Amino acid sequence: MLAQSLHITIPALFLMATSCTSSMHIEFLGFEGCPNTPELRKRLVEAEPNMEIVDVDLMGLANSDSRLGWGAPTILVNGRDLFGVPSAKNGSVSCRNWSSGLPSVVEIHAAFEGIE
Repeated sequence: MLAQSLHITIPALFLMATSCTSSMHIEFLGFEGCPNTPELRKRLVEAEPNMEIVDVDLMGLANSDSRLGWGAPTILVNGRDLFGVPSAKNGSVSCRNWSSGLPSVVEIHAAFEGIE
């Protein structure tokens, strides 16, 4: 009996786990010339190696695009900043000020676990 229930339970748990991460839309905002963009991108991949990440070049966005409200680099999850920073109104291409330094791999991973 136990072997049969494990046979059913394990695939169900796998589907639940993958559906949580697959429902997240991850965008990485950056642009060439912003010094922190490559480093934060590297840390994001290290923290969440199985996530599909959409790279967004802020230089290529229309002036009306709301993603210009965040400076580069920024990690958006379902259109919201991973670390809770709100979008500025009437934004423009800029580098983000990480006053405490870029988040570490551990901090990025923990932020994702907080939303899953």
